[in-house]
Amino acid sequence: MKKRQCWNLDSKNKKAFIFTLDVAIALVVVFAILFASSFFVVRKSQDPFSNLQLIKTGSDMITIMEYQGYFDEDINTQEISDYIDNNLHSQYKMNIKGTGDGKPCKFEVGGEPPDEGTVASAKAFFSTNEDYCSLRYEIWLI
Repeated sequence: MKKRQCWNLDSKNKKAFIFTLDVAIALVVVFAILFASSFFVVRKSQDPFSNLQLIKTGSDMITIMEYQGYFDEDINTQEISDYIDNNLHSQYKMNIKGTGDGKPCKFEVGGEPPDEGTVASAKAFFSTNEDYCSLRYEIWLI
């Protein structure tokens, strides 16, 4: 009568199998640690608070300008530009673009945003006498 040879392994083959299984588990653990560390490093470099500060600064500037009447009937782009230059911190630059159906809604003030670096952008709404307008502002650090 013949013995089955399929699971009848000697001790040398058992040691090799255990060693291979140990290496496979170690590789899985190493790759999991590498993936987790690279994930958190990339996640940390995408800091949302710096963008939030830029957007809040731009929002404050737009709100103050609207309260002071810069976006009323006759929009004077030179006055808006002077206000931005005088009141925005020197490390920031800002571009404001107004759009809408009426003539007073269409204007653009400020510089061109840079090609590289972080540029935060948001949208605000205002109304002149009879027109409802929107403006998009972009703000960035120099």
